[in-house]
Amino acid sequence: MGIFTSEISQLLSIVGAGSWTLSSGGLGQGVISLFVESFKLFLILLAPFVAFAVLIHWFEYLTQRRMSERLGWKSVLWTGWLGTPVHELSHVFMCRVFGHRIDDVALFEPDRDSGRLGYVRHSFEAGNWFQEMGNLFIGIAPLMGGSAVLAILLWLFYPEAAANAAESARLHSGDSSLLQVRDSVVAVVTNIVTISNVATVRFWTFIYLVLCVGSHMAPSRCDYQGASRGVIWVGGILLISVFLLACAGVNGQQMINGMIGIMGPLFAVLGLATLLCGLTTTLVFSLTAFMPVRMDSSGEN
Repeated sequence: MGIFTSEISQLLSIVGAGSWTLSSGGLGQGVISLFVESFKLFLILLAPFVAFAVLIHWFEYLTQRRMSERLGWKSVLWTGWLGTPVHELSHVFMCRVFGHRIDDVALFEPDRDSGRLGYVRHSFEAGNWFQEMGNLFIGIAPLMGGSAVLAILLWLFYPEAAANAAESARLHSGDSSLLQVRDSVVAVVTNIVTISNVATVRFWTFIYLVLCVGSHMAPSRCDYQGASRGVIWVGGILLISVFLLACAGVNGQQMINGMIGIMGPLFAVLGLATLLCGLTTTLVFSLTAFMPVRMDSSGEN
């Protein structure tokens, strides 16, 4: 996290705190400068989201591979019964939001040959910018839906930890989103990971449900391929919006602070989801440390 914080700080320092104007260096140079600064701001907003997505995907990969190696392929079904429907229903929800036609849905239909546990087949009207843009949000929907479910589980099992995390995020609502994430994570860890909690059924039930959701919430390769169709639309709209705000004389640093304030709660939830996924991955590796590696890790029990 220290390296990630340093990178974001460097990006912020590059953008700077000055107003973005068209006056310096002539009109042409000013326009180019505005586009460059707009693109920098776009990267600043995108970088934390990409980082969380990569981390969660990595934890999911490690967890599923470890369980398959030590317990067989069928062990994925122990978590897939809940995680896969959450994953697919997230796709369905975003399909409805962006007006895509849902052609076929399988919330939980394991196929060992392909490794697929479920699917959503949808279609859209080519040339419809709203539906085209929706491909991005439909593709990454499991990441957002899974994070929301993990947050709900935290409120159900450890409401005091969830309340403390929310309060920590509120106290830093005007600060960097990284501070919100850090304080929310610290609040959760100090309230949940205690000796007294580890000895309770509630703790292990919570960890199991988090494992079920967290080990299936990362978008698949097909999801990312589908999302790529909407990246150009979303990225273009964001860049144009930032450019127009800059032309209107909005201060660059004020724009950054405003965007971070809006995205802060989302980053805090994603940070919490990353923490919970990392915690369950650590426990899976610890609990299976002394189990032999199966000769057939594809699932023959």
